[in-house]
Amino acid sequence: MGQVMKIGGGGEVDGSPPIDEITGRISEFSQKYQTPLTPETYSVWFAYFQRKNRAVGERLDRAMNMNEPLSESLMSEIFHTHLSPRAMSDELHVIGHTLQGALGDVSGVVEENLKDHSSFSGSLRAAKQALMQGTSKRDVASIITQLHKVNQTHINSAQRMNMQLEKSRGQISKLEKELVELKKSANTDFLTGLANRRRLDELLEEAIFSARQKNGVMSLILCDIDGLRRVNEELGHSAGDNVLKVYANQLRKNMARMEVPTRFTGAKFAIVLPDGALDRAQEVAEKVRNQFRIIDWVGEDSKREIGSLTSSFGVAQLKVGENKEDLIERADHLLSQAKQNGRDRTVAE
Repeated sequence: MGQVMKIGGGGEVDGSPPIDEITGRISEFSQKYQTPLTPETYSVWFAYFQRKNRAVGERLDRAMNMNEPLSESLMSEIFHTHLSPRAMSDELHVIGHTLQGALGDVSGVVEENLKDHSSFSGSLRAAKQALMQGTSKRDVASIITQLHKVNQTHINSAQRMNMQLEKSRGQISKLEKELVELKKSANTDFLTGLANRRRLDELLEEAIFSARQKNGVMSLILCDIDGLRRVNEELGHSAGDNVLKVYANQLRKNMARMEVPTRFTGAKFAIVLPDGALDRAQEVAEKVRNQFRIIDWVGEDSKREIGSLTSSFGVAQLKVGENKEDLIERADHLLSQAKQNGRDRTVAE
């Protein structure tokens, strides 16, 4: 008997809020504020109810509190300002500029301290010179008083530098964390937590370059969930989203080190296998296919038995002279063959 998986339920898969709750609230609020559910507005509402993008939350809260119409143009503006790849790039530029300013502050503090140190050293040399020339007790007392003042000034300067450096260290540490989070967000599919299409392109270029340099191999798997449209139509998109998240977890569990699953588009996923020959790629595809097909899906609310879902695979190994577009096109063609030949199968070149 296969594993039973409830579909369309309110459980969390990866720590994010329940998908059906978010989807329900998106539907409720889009009707309440009469915002058409385009891909952009859906993304904005999804980010709002996830409460992981503070800028989106603050902008929508302000608009609703001020009874500002949530028009399609406003939602598009929010998307392009805070969620689109361009917005990520702009935010990256701001962080980089702030980081540059923080490093400039550190440089300024160090330079100022070097000047103070040079002045302090000069005062010590002058005092030594005066003492060597022979002076009266009054002159010695005056020199000692002057040295005490200079020393105190030097101590105060060092304390200021330490405080400023500590402040700058904290600021730089915060910016570094923001930079890491921004890069992760820009390269991650918000629903499944897998690498997104942008990251897939980077991974393919890196793997192809490495294979060329080492005269080695690499492979690409494209896979698609069969019948996901039926799930969306019969049980709603929240159920479909849960299927996508479970499938993403199945992919993660079957990857060896350096093998990376990604969300390609819709119900389609891609797996990059650096150094992976065709036989290894076929092995991974078959393992995922067989594990996913034994899951028995049951509607959470209706308790309706959906039965099993399957997935199809196209597997291609890099050929001499190919670029990433060629490799994707060939793997996609093999995936189409798997679909045409009855689905629930792997087709390799």
